[in-house]
Amino acid sequence: MKFEETHNVELKSVLNDSVEKEIVAFLNTNNGTIYIGVLNNGDIIGIKSDKLDEIMKKISDIITDKILPNPQEFVTSSAIMVDDKWIIKIDVLKGNALYYIKKYGRSASGCYMRIGTTAKSMTEKQIENYFHKYMTRNTKIIDIESREQNLKFQYLKMLYTEKGLYINDDTFENNLKLFTDSNKYNLQANLLADENDTSIKVVVFDGSTKASNIRYRNEYGYKCLIVAMKQAFDYCADVINSTKTIFKNGIREDIRLFDVDAFRESWYNACLHNNWIDGTPPAIYIFDDHLEIISTGGIPDGLTKQDFFSGISRPVNEVLARIFIQLGLIEQTGHGVLLIVEKYGKEVFEFLDNFIRVKIPFAYNIGEDVQSVGVNVGVNVGVSVGVKLNKTQQQIYNIISNNPHITYLLLAKEISKSEETIRRNIKYLVENKLIERIGSDKTGYWKIIK
Repeated sequence: MKFEETHNVELKSVLNDSVEKEIVAFLNTNNGTIYIGVLNNGDIIGIKSDKLDEIMKKISDIITDKILPNPQEFVTSSAIMVDDKWIIKIDVLKGNALYYIKKYGRSASGCYMRIGTTAKSMTEKQIENYFHKYMTRNTKIIDIESREQNLKFQYLKMLYTEKGLYINDDTFENNLKLFTDSNKYNLQANLLADENDTSIKVVVFDGSTKASNIRYRNEYGYKCLIVAMKQAFDYCADVINSTKTIFKNGIREDIRLFDVDAFRESWYNACLHNNWIDGTPPAIYIFDDHLEIISTGGIPDGLTKQDFFSGISRPVNEVLARIFIQLGLIEQTGHGVLLIVEKYGKEVFEFLDNFIRVKIPFAYNIGEDVQSVGVNVGVNVGVSVGVKLNKTQQQIYNIISNNPHITYLLLAKEISKSEETIRRNIKYLVENKLIERIGSDKTGYWKIIK
């Protein structure tokens, strides 16, 4: 049997203090094996049989007493005979935490990782990243106590009521697991509360990269996560997702900037699977030729890319996933990935160490003329509007043209949008001098300017 040091094999002539750091390095980096009684050149010198028990006892003490967290389930040792000589074999599996030598603590002297054939001290930044990675991976949002304990859930109750689901005020919070085991509001409760400290951003760039100037930035947050993420979705789906009209052989064709269903699945899944313990909310970045959705956390442990693309899901936030399903925000976990892949292909997903980026290409550049042939906005109006209008804005313009006294509420019912969405799109029409409000909201009316 020939021995050679590699990235997962370490050779030791004798048991010494360096074995501790070799075990720690494999625990933090990759599966490996340490052989004791073998020279660096691979020659076997062996261990005297009367010393085996003593050395095995010292190895056991290292594993149980000198390394934290306790790595016993990941480390095994045995004595084997090779070429009529006894050597000791220590098998180490990659662990599920940041491991370190107890007497040095989580410091450069205590934390090691395997680089090539050597155990190297970790930098302070690496230690911080490793610790943060494992801490957030193994902890659930229902286990972490909310910083704020004076929480209300009227928005959330309203969402359940709108879906026709029964609300029992006495059991509502317990049923949704909004408490820690110590009966304190948890992080999930904080995210779903009427008021919180979480804000989602939508940033529009005046170009195709983040090096471009920011055209504008919207913040949706400090309120129930579900309300905030729906508002961000409405903005992108109703305001950003314009329609370009072209004529081919006399036939009109309306082309949407991006597929709304694929975007919705990408965005809602980003909010659901985001690593909220990290404290970084998901975000939407809009460029001239594409949009990007960024969420923290990466692919969950135990899930491969093949599993991910086949629709197998392992929600990081399991209880939150059940709430999303109850409210009809997602049909089932994993379904959205299949829909996105069918529409845009696997290449729209980018997996980074601690992030997932979904990049949805646009059907045309935002800078291109939208409605370039002119928009006949109303059966009886017969005018062409020289500004960019999305579908919702066209509908509002048409309805107001025929009913100047219509209210925000009736407009919302007429085209099945939220009142907030109606107000936002009307603001756009007013700012572009297409319509004007004459009088008060209660007694006034809308005037068509052009």
